[in-house]
Amino acid sequence: MDVQIIQIEYEKYNKHSDQIDLQAHNGEQISLVSLSPNGKYVVTYSYNDNSIEGWDVVNSKLILTFQKNVKLPEESGFIDDIKINNSKIVCYVLGSETNTFQMPNIESPIELNPPPKMQRPRINFTKDGNLAIFDKNKILVYSTDGKMKSSHELLSHNEVIRGVSIDENDNIWVISPNYLFHLDLKKFRLKFSYSLGFTAEVDKRFTVISKGNSVVVKYNNEIAIFSEGVHFPIKNIKDTNIKKIELCKIQNNDYLLAFNLPEKQDEKYEKQNIFLYHIIDIKKQPIDVSKIFNKGHSEDKFYEYNSDLEKAFGLVNGEFSCINIDFDQKFLESHEVFFESHRDDDDLDDDDLDDDDFVSWNNYLCWNNYLYQGSCCNDTLAFPDMKNLRLLVSNDCKYIDENKDINFENQKYKWRIDLKNKKLSVIHADKDLKNKKLSVNADQGILDSKNLDDNSWNLKWNWKILNNNALALRYYGNCTGDTVIIYNYNIKKKKIKIKYYYKKGLVKLNKEEFSKSILPIATDLDKDKIKIISNIISNIIEDDRCLAKYGQTLLPILIESSDSDLTRRMEDIYKKCMKLVKENPKRNLKFLNIITSSMNKLYKSHFDYITKFNSEMFMILDPFNESVNNEKEHSHFHTFSQEAIIATGYSKFFKPFHSLISYDLMNNLRNYFIEKKAIQYITLIVPYVDYSRYPSEYSFLNELFYPPSSVFTKTCKKKEFYTNWNGEAVIKFKWKTFGKAYYYFIWLIFMVFLICFTIASFPTNSLTQEIRIKLFKTSIVFGFFHLLFELRQFALDKKKYFLSIWNIFDLSAYIPATAASIYYVKIIESFGIYFAIIFGVARRVFSFLVVLAIIILSFAHAFFLLLHPQNFLNSLNAQDQSDPNNPWTLSNTYNQTDENGNILNASLIQIPSENTNLFYSYPTSLLATYLFLTGNQNSFSPWTPKLTTEYTTLFGLMAIFSFLVVIYLMNLFIGLLDTEIGNNKSRAKYLAQKAEVIAEIELFYLLPHQRRRRTWFPEVIYYRVDVEKARKHIRKAIKKGEWKMNDWPEMKQKILKLLSMDNNNTIVNQAV
Repeated sequence: MDVQIIQIEYEKYNKHSDQIDLQAHNGEQISLVSLSPNGKYVVTYSYNDNSIEGWDVVNSKLILTFQKNVKLPEESGFIDDIKINNSKIVCYVLGSETNTFQMPNIESPIELNPPPKMQRPRINFTKDGNLAIFDKNKILVYSTDGKMKSSHELLSHNEVIRGVSIDENDNIWVISPNYLFHLDLKKFRLKFSYSLGFTAEVDKRFTVISKGNSVVVKYNNEIAIFSEGVHFPIKNIKDTNIKKIELCKIQNNDYLLAFNLPEKQDEKYEKQNIFLYHIIDIKKQPIDVSKIFNKGHSEDKFYEYNSDLEKAFGLVNGEFSCINIDFDQKFLESHEVFFESHRDDDDLDDDDLDDDDFVSWNNYLCWNNYLYQGSCCNDTLAFPDMKNLRLLVSNDCKYIDENKDINFENQKYKWRIDLKNKKLSVIHADKDLKNKKLSVNADQGILDSKNLDDNSWNLKWNWKILNNNALALRYYGNCTGDTVIIYNYNIKKKKIKIKYYYKKGLVKLNKEEFSKSILPIATDLDKDKIKIISNIISNIIEDDRCLAKYGQTLLPILIESSDSDLTRRMEDIYKKCMKLVKENPKRNLKFLNIITSSMNKLYKSHFDYITKFNSEMFMILDPFNESVNNEKEHSHFHTFSQEAIIATGYSKFFKPFHSLISYDLMNNLRNYFIEKKAIQYITLIVPYVDYSRYPSEYSFLNELFYPPSSVFTKTCKKKEFYTNWNGEAVIKFKWKTFGKAYYYFIWLIFMVFLICFTIASFPTNSLTQEIRIKLFKTSIVFGFFHLLFELRQFALDKKKYFLSIWNIFDLSAYIPATAASIYYVKIIESFGIYFAIIFGVARRVFSFLVVLAIIILSFAHAFFLLLHPQNFLNSLNAQDQSDPNNPWTLSNTYNQTDENGNILNASLIQIPSENTNLFYSYPTSLLATYLFLTGNQNSFSPWTPKLTTEYTTLFGLMAIFSFLVVIYLMNLFIGLLDTEIGNNKSRAKYLAQKAEVIAEIELFYLLPHQRRRRTWFPEVIYYRVDVEKARKHIRKAIKKGEWKMNDWPEMKQKILKLLSMDNNNTIVNQAV
């Protein structure tokens, strides 16, 4: 290994002084070191010398040039942090003060306007040199001249933020008790969140390093290592001696360097230890690399290491210096076992390789090819070389008319395309075989070959060698479409395997399809390619990292597939996700989002999975809080999240309004007047992970009329999601965070509309015409406000709009304004259950009512044909004694009497009306039949029974109608109503109805950026339940058969034990 010590160049200072102290800070100990992002400038601080010094790292000669000793004010105290940017602007934190100056002009500080007001500020410079000052509550960004560019507040519903960090790549890292959130400093959008694998309990400073595919976080004594885009930690390390971490690259593999930095200021330091950790193999112990840095001089101390420059900065032989770090071949060979490469999922065991193989493949395999705890690993899919694949798709294909040799990166092997035999082979680079296949060949001949697609010949070709020496082949033809296949060669088994296959019909591929961080999944599959795709899917399922990345994309494809083999893979994904969650919920909880993201599709075509999921996830304890706690501030069923957001200007503007009607304010007021008693509670989590999340990228204008749907909005009407506490917790959380605020705002707007319309239309002389017109105009404005949202719903889905009974109800509410007051009590629980019964029963008996209506229409038509007068048009004016149905014939006849009571010959006929014979037209016949159904027989009274058979048909129809409709069908209808009322008189129906209202608010009242608020739409929702009520809930579930001990028995036993229900409980023993 080569260590080059760079001495301080001091010749120009000798011009001003005969003697000069060669030691930094007059020989006093260095307390802090900071390196500029470009690595050309270093600043140091000494507490004992009370000074700051700056150092130039001059070009390729690596000469460290002493600049100037900057003295701090006397009795300044200890500086907590110091940073420098590429423009040599220095910022340091002293207590709660933040000071900035251009090096070395500390006497002329850069005034920050307005000055930051933080108790424990942290600092860093952004990519463009701006200063970021932050704590766990606020982020301030200042320009280089001290003017504030932006101010942002960090919000969380449960005060879960434990700390904030901003790195030099403009990444914001927010840590909560259980998660690490990655946000963008420019757009302040969430990029990803990681499960820590430990609990961050107190507010402490933490460090996050992100390079390439690696993310490492150090919090207190805990270190978690992640792969980018994979939510669970690859490795957790706990070490109390580690003070600083840095990633370094050795032979294209990433490793973790851990330093124990000097802390004491007045005593001689003990030996500094520097360890190198294997990132991915938890079985390998760290190795001591201190000698690589100090070359045997144990008194040397190092404060900073830059992995890009491969330089370390610290005290060498008592002088502040910069050294080049080189892990040479001798060092690697002495630790051969530690630096062994990991292989692809079906790759080799090291014992099966000769030395030549080991060296060659070790030179190019990156750290991504790891085998995590025995799990399968597929780096082609887990860490795809998207850059080369985009180039492959962007570049034009070309015809080939001869064998093509494609070199591996290590130059030991070659891929060969064999035109004659239509095969792919791997050959040795020094062996030129004349066969025409795509083969792997070594000195002894062809190692392996694989048949290529018969449809691929006489087409245009292109290829790329990927970063793991996999071969990406692309061929294109107008009749065959565009295809990309990735081949890997397995040294151990001497086999070529297909690791990836993608084809999209007959269209040509474009680089946009490969613009994401993962490979696109083929959806249009040829039958002869099903086996290949099935094998690729198996590799994804077996590799936890691949499953985490591709699961949400893959599962919907499998659900919609009609192939039995692919359908079985759907079952494999479900079982693997549930297995991972049950084994380690702390690490693997977010695997549930693979299932929940496809809940709507599963509900439609595989409903049994919904039932199974709800049974297995009936109740889940918070894996970070599996204990009984006491709480006085919140009541039973308190919902919350552990999410954090950065407030924008819009959020700040509406914060007072939201706080005014928020749950917390109402809860505090209630607690002020009514003293609450402390309750014992347990904390549960909702298994619907990412249930209501929206895509992070969006178009503002497009979403105003075509808002995207979340899983929640697609399934909100399904009462099966609200049969247990999990669904209810989702509704309560949404109602508390934003639903109630917007609901009352909409209700308030409507009340203004209703009052204006009512007053304006009220017939009174107390209102002038001018005031009446103004009130009508106001009601028109507010009426159009409501109709605008109805128009947006109609534009989104015209068919579903009219199929929703609530939309019809809305329209009737806004047109006749008085009906809407009923609508706006529909989700108050005391009224809402009855509305759920009314409309739920109506939906269920609608078919019966249709049949009943057809029967009534048929009888009405029969009565009309039998009893209508012969003269339709003038029956009331033209008497026709020969027509028994003529109104004059049916009209009442009165006889005259004399004074003695004798009947005279003359008689009087009552002038008939339209009601005399209601069967003179079909509409009136329908009315008469309906009246007969209700028990009113006056419509048939003119046709009195006679001894003749004149009205036999009439009375026969009346008898059939009375029995079939009035007696049988109406009693059957009453029975159906009673049954359906019992079925719909449930809390699940009410919650589904409330969920529908909340979904409407989400889609049509929230603005696009509000649907991305993490505190409103979190990944995981938590809820606290009273212990006694939890016991009652479990007993009730056991009686109903909903508590199944075989579904995750470990979790159910843990809950029962926590609730003291596991010993000799008769009801619990009845559980299935």
